[in-house]
Amino acid sequence: MEKHTSFKEELRKSLVSHALFPCVISIFLLIVSVAIIGFNLIERRSINSGSEFSEGLEALLDSYSEKAEELSFGISLKNFREVTDYKVAVISDIYQFLNRQEIRADFWLFDPSFNLVYSTNSDDSEMNYLYNYLIGQGESSSLWKKPVFMYDNWQLGSSAEPSCIIFKRISHNGENEGYLGFSISSDKIGSEAARDLILIVTNSFDRVFSQGAGGFTDERGKLLSEVRRDRGFFHMGGRSYYSVPFELYGGDIRIFAVADCTTYIFLLVIFAATAIFIALFMCWSIYMSAGRIASKKTDIMYELIDALSEVEKGNLDTKLDIRSGDEFELMGNSFNVMLGSIRHLIKRHQYLARENTLAAVQMLESQFNPHFLFNTLESVRYMIRPEPKAAEKMIVSLSRLLRYSIRRDDNMSTLSEESEFAEKYLDIMMYRFGDKLRYSIDIDEEFSDCEVPPMILQPVIENSIKYGAFDDRPLTIKISAYKKEGSLNIVISDDGKGIDEELLSKLKENMTHRHNHSSHIGLYNVHKRISLLYDGDCGAYVESRKDHGTTVSLKLPMNKREEA
Repeated sequence: MEKHTSFKEELRKSLVSHALFPCVISIFLLIVSVAIIGFNLIERRSINSGSEFSEGLEALLDSYSEKAEELSFGISLKNFREVTDYKVAVISDIYQFLNRQEIRADFWLFDPSFNLVYSTNSDDSEMNYLYNYLIGQGESSSLWKKPVFMYDNWQLGSSAEPSCIIFKRISHNGENEGYLGFSISSDKIGSEAARDLILIVTNSFDRVFSQGAGGFTDERGKLLSEVRRDRGFFHMGGRSYYSVPFELYGGDIRIFAVADCTTYIFLLVIFAATAIFIALFMCWSIYMSAGRIASKKTDIMYELIDALSEVEKGNLDTKLDIRSGDEFELMGNSFNVMLGSIRHLIKRHQYLARENTLAAVQMLESQFNPHFLFNTLESVRYMIRPEPKAAEKMIVSLSRLLRYSIRRDDNMSTLSEESEFAEKYLDIMMYRFGDKLRYSIDIDEEFSDCEVPPMILQPVIENSIKYGAFDDRPLTIKISAYKKEGSLNIVISDDGKGIDEELLSKLKENMTHRHNHSSHIGLYNVHKRISLLYDGDCGAYVESRKDHGTTVSLKLPMNKREEA
């Protein structure tokens, strides 16, 4: 009793001293984990959205650049002006190209003096906007090499939207025939990837090109320094953001994926405050209930000890009824299951032994089915050329035999089915041997419904033909059945060459071994299958004399199949 009380006190102290520290640490780690996972998700989302947008924009600009390059070498400004069919074909090609793009641009065609020849945009202000920009570009301008951003020209006193332009010179034989290209207005390139994620596009000088970034620009339209720094968090206007930069064309185009983290941080603070409150409540609860828990759990433990003492005395009917709703209840259930397993051990062992026996039988069947197929096909091969019609009939019979031999719907057959199978096999053999083979099957109707393992007659018949046939006189095979002392005996006899005493002795000895030690698998497999399936002295028994034939008796229990 003193020992029990001492243990309970030690348990109470352990609960008080050790449970509080893990509780506090767990809450702290939970808060940190949630913060890390949340910020990681924000970062990953910003990176994925920015990468997808950057790749899409780069693919779009590359597509327009390639098309502008193609047209600059392929278009003839003179034919475009003078030949109607040529002009229609070029315009049709341009429109087909524009219709295939995810974001449609405007096409422009100018002569060497920057006079407009053709455009898909009829807005004069847009044309003037582009004209004033193009005439200011020199021969070495980067405009002719890659996409550039064109911003509002203060000299026009207008407020046109910025545009991304891709222009090429039309040059043939070293002469400048004009200029062509595409322009994409900034309002066609959406900057908002989601409600709390903004994608901002700028040039290399951090001047904002995309829409919806007004809160992140200064009075000159440049991106604020807080945003354009390296990847990380920044605070602005009482809100928190996370920015991830991307670069295209060697930094000429920059993209910033800016995620608003204010709501998440607010929720994180609420979560942390709630978790801390829960931690304090748990500490108080642990302290107040430590004694009660110690008493309850130690009582359950001693109940387990008493049950184990009963089992040690040999009482396997002991049963625990623990309803604590925790690990002790699982232990009690496991204890009951363990005793149940012990009580059913013998039955379970018998069941497993039966399963092993069936597995061994199936293995033996799988060993000799290919053997049967090979030998039967050999017989068919002899008939193909000299007697094709007979060979055809043999193949039909063979297909029926195979269907019977590979069936898996039932592990047993009836003697009538097995004898029918044997008869078909003998018919095939008679196509090969002709008058040199005779057979008779004499099985009474009384034994037709008796259950037998499938394919136990064919291997014996095959051995009789293979080893018993004479060259100068016919071989006769007889199959019969009789009942003796409650057992079914199936007899397969022949009047062939027989087996000499030495070989017969080896065959009989081999049939007593667990594994086959000879090259003759047919008779051994039949005997092994029968002896595995049935107890007692069931199996195959062979008797033979040299030049006086061979008799194989198959002894099986007298089990008749019940009608369904």
